[in-house]
Amino acid sequence: MTAYHAAPGEHGSRRWKSRRGLFYATATSALALVSVVMPTPPSSAQEIEQNSIEPDASVIALERALDRRMTVWRTERRVVYVRHCRTARGGCPSRVNAFARMIGDASKEHTIDPFLLAAVAVRESGMNPLAAGAIGERGIVQLHPRGAGARIRFVQSEAYRRYCERQPGVCQDEVLEAGARLLARSINRCGTVRDALGAYNRGECGETDYSNRVMSERQHLLRLAKSEGPELDTVN
Repeated sequence: MTAYHAAPGEHGSRRWKSRRGLFYATATSALALVSVVMPTPPSSAQEIEQNSIEPDASVIALERALDRRMTVWRTERRVVYVRHCRTARGGCPSRVNAFARMIGDASKEHTIDPFLLAAVAVRESGMNPLAAGAIGERGIVQLHPRGAGARIRFVQSEAYRRYCERQPGVCQDEVLEAGARLLARSINRCGTVRDALGAYNRGECGETDYSNRVMSERQHLLRLAKSEGPELDTVN
């Protein structure tokens, strides 16, 4: 997925503070501990606000979902992950744990739904931190090198990326923070989540096919977080 990621203009702090609280929701909990009513796909920031839970619980649920999303197949004795994850330093579970924590931290910082940010990452790169876009986008949320990634070291430096390959989290904390910041600003600017996803992808507010794919992926991750059985659905 090639994403434009044009950085939107700044907004008055008063407007930002009055609206940013609408957009943070963690749509599921530690699903092994509590039951969850699955939400219908939201089309606006107000809809995503429903089902808010504690961030730590959402990270547990998100880690479970991402682990299953990276799974090719599993039995009682063996789990096979997608290639880029199974070759990760420390193994795929270690990488998934790191990504879930980073997504949770970035989402909390910018008051957005962590499952939404994770869905963007899955659709942009298949959760592959070393994926490269057609015009130089980098990282699991594919930051544009002249947009949101202009000051991100991972996006700009090949030498730094080689260093990061040896780290379990592949230095994606700065990438996810920038992606979460852009997404939060896009929501504030565009007014609805679907319109904001259009802006994240192409720089202009408006619902697109990309918006629908991300929202569908979000729902899929929520289902995986709730799932108890083997999951054979891989990133596509």
